[in-house]
Amino acid sequence: MINSRNEIIELLKEYTVTQQEFTYQFWMSEEKEWNIKRQVAYANGIVFGKFREEDAKTRKVLKEGVTDNALFSEIRVNLERRIKKIEELEQPVILQQKLRESYKKQRDELSTYSIDKWISKNCEWIREDVKGNAYSEVRVLLYLYYAFDNYDYQRKNPFCSDLNELDIVYNSILDKHSQYHKYGIVSVDGERELIPIDPPHIYDRSINKTFFTKNVPLNLLEKIAEMISSGIVKDFSVRLISEPGHKGKLDCAHLAEALERGKVFDFVNLGDYSISRLYSKKYEDCMWVVIDSQNITFEELCDDFEACNDMIVTQVVHLQYEKEGDSAYITHLDHEYIFYTIDEYENRTSNVTQKGTAKTRMKSFKIDNSKIPFDYKCKVLRKDENGNDLPQEYEQFLCYVLECYFKHKDLLKEYFHKV
Repeated sequence: MINSRNEIIELLKEYTVTQQEFTYQFWMSEEKEWNIKRQVAYANGIVFGKFREEDAKTRKVLKEGVTDNALFSEIRVNLERRIKKIEELEQPVILQQKLRESYKKQRDELSTYSIDKWISKNCEWIREDVKGNAYSEVRVLLYLYYAFDNYDYQRKNPFCSDLNELDIVYNSILDKHSQYHKYGIVSVDGERELIPIDPPHIYDRSINKTFFTKNVPLNLLEKIAEMISSGIVKDFSVRLISEPGHKGKLDCAHLAEALERGKVFDFVNLGDYSISRLYSKKYEDCMWVVIDSQNITFEELCDDFEACNDMIVTQVVHLQYEKEGDSAYITHLDHEYIFYTIDEYENRTSNVTQKGTAKTRMKSFKIDNSKIPFDYKCKVLRKDENGNDLPQEYEQFLCYVLECYFKHKDLLKEYFHKV
């Protein structure tokens, strides 16, 4: 009987390889290695694709059975994550609201019903696939479905700093002084091209591979790409998902709306501000802003903080600037996740000098050797909660970066109104 995910971890890793192959088929339109029948088999995900293909290792695991506790745990984690994702949206649309209520109902029933009663009530969607299978195998199939989804999320989680797959690719290519060896991020340069389409990625022509980016929103990458083209951003590095890479250059874009519904950018009334008026400040124990003659650091501390493996995670946006006469320019900008122990975090709420040492800080992106005017504004496309287009606005780039990452935009808005 399967008692935990660790007992099937090798199978989940093999599923990840197949998932990468499936992604390749979807995006690399000129080199299809899967026929239509196989692509259709995987339309409902990797686990069901393997099951429909009668994958030997999957079939073997189905015979092992799974405990109630193991199945309960994976389903609950999955539902909680789905609920949280929707609740983090500021203005979820009607469909998202209905999904949230459905997930909450399933979660509550999971705690009330036996696991088998919960399956009979909530898993009718797999009936056609499992007609000829014993019920014990159906339980394991559901376990694999939820376990792989959770495993894949953890692998791509913003706080996951694993670089094992990328190390295989880049350790022998990039020298020890590179941004990759220092911070785990890859430079966009003559060999590596930033392609800010959905999904955002880079193409490394030196090895003819495409890699998907991580921890930087597409809309921000679009703005940075424009600034690279205009010459005000010189050096840029970005974090990638740790995968072996996909052969060739991704040649099509997912046709998505310019902005995710339910997320409305509202920094449209901040106005210009003078660099001389920025000052070190603690704002209601939620945001530190520390300024000196060359640096500005923003760190968000939230009551509803993020936790990861008994660590508390905060976000920091740091910039360096220089003044030329009456003008000021951003020369360096980066975003990092900081990892605190519980004691460190408690001290951090009142002590600006407290460092987070629970884990090495993790960079998402880094801009260097640049000259971005403090009053540089970028075009912002917005939608209301119903998905309708709002009038186009222009927003200061620094505010835009902060808003892309920090949860509580009301704090940022109030702070910038005051300075």
